[in-house]
Amino acid sequence: MEKLEAFSVIKVFVSARGPVYEELPALWKGEGVYELLSSPGLALNLAKGDLISIEDPNAPAVVIKRGGNFCINLYADHIDADTLSTLESQVNVLLNGTLDGVYRGNLAFSVPARSGRENIREVFNRFKETTGIEWYYSNIYKNYNDLDDDTLLDWWLDS
Repeated sequence: MEKLEAFSVIKVFVSARGPVYEELPALWKGEGVYELLSSPGLALNLAKGDLISIEDPNAPAVVIKRGGNFCINLYADHIDADTLSTLESQVNVLLNGTLDGVYRGNLAFSVPARSGRENIREVFNRFKETTGIEWYYSNIYKNYNDLDDDTLLDWWLDS
């Protein structure tokens, strides 16, 4: 008989300053192993669908297998409801993506890699042109804690 997956809200390490954790919905897959059900707004290198291991609660989660989604974050002081609704609709319709988290003007989106990086850039760059708000891929860099290192993981080439 197959073991049932259990829904959980897990705490994912973000920073040692505090320390800081982010709560994310996930499916329990086994001892310390989870599948993320949404992309984070703070924790770097993770996205919806990723299979992760939390070996040490005071260290970043380890990605076992990529789920095929980009995590795209926007950080702003405020985004009005109409602007947010328009962006959410465009991401959903044009990119098959989802808005996974909102905290004030901070947004976390999941966008399937198969949507194409050019299409993703087109949607989010158009948003930046009209609002001035920057957007970021938060799960594409190999050394995500080193702001001077822009070495890409290239995981999406296999998606």
